[in-house]
Amino acid sequence: MLLIDSWYTDFKAKLQAIACHFGYTIQEAEDTVQQFFLDLLQKNISQDIQNPEAYLVTAFKRRLIDLHRSQQRKGSYREIETFNLPSAQEIIEKLETDTALINHIAAAYKKLPARFRRVIYMKYYQGYSTEKIVALTGLTHQTVYNNLSKGIQHLRQNLKKDAVLEKLVNFILILLP
Repeated sequence: MLLIDSWYTDFKAKLQAIACHFGYTIQEAEDTVQQFFLDLLQKNISQDIQNPEAYLVTAFKRRLIDLHRSQQRKGSYREIETFNLPSAQEIIEKLETDTALINHIAAAYKKLPARFRRVIYMKYYQGYSTEKIVALTGLTHQTVYNNLSKGIQHLRQNLKKDAVLEKLVNFILILLP
């Protein structure tokens, strides 16, 4: 009971936001989230769930899909809108104008050893392929790959101090070619 209660306080707002994105009104979202947690209380949830947020979000989205299907069968069709996510280009443009983020990443980049900075600069700032980096530096493919991988790993560790910035950096690194 205490586990479900703490989950309710921690994740209620996030689940309500998800329901609103699916087209529910605020009141409907609150009711749906409350019913979801009441149903969880009736189930015997084990204490060994490693990531409760992922568990709850997935289970809640499935609940919303089931509700949508049942409403379709009853003839009360509710159009579920797809998430209006900005395009990758819009996200990149917004991040490029965030000077605090840029300065924080630049400071973490400057802390990297020179060999990591060199291949990261060539790959992500100059846009060179791995083969071109190998040709220009004389390093092997494996060395270039290792330096890129370890450099990004060091960047993540340096930026881990601020969890929000870490999430943004991981997203940026995924978007980069």
